[in-house]
Amino acid sequence: MWPPKWLYTTGLAGSISHSVTGEVGVLDAVYLSRVLPPTKVYLVIITDDGNCYLGNVMFERSNIAKVMYDFLLEINRRVSEIGSIDIPLMNENLGQ
Repeated sequence: MWPPKWLYTTGLAGSISHSVTGEVGVLDAVYLSRVLPPTKVYLVIITDDGNCYLGNVMFERSNIAKVMYDFLLEINRRVSEIGSIDIPLMNENLGQ
């Protein structure tokens, strides 16, 4: 599901809000779940006010999660830009 729901992790003291929704912030880090099979990709974003949030995207198949993880490792973009990218998933990566 896109965009993920964001969970506040850390931020600047005195920040106005610890709650964000939607396509906000810049992608800072990407992690693939270590639970087998790895069907979740975790995203860490930093908002314009310096707060960090964690979200995740779930996939039905672990090979699709791995393709997405690899793709997202290579980009450092605003979450709103990521949501509009057409991602070419090659058949050999999907096991078709």
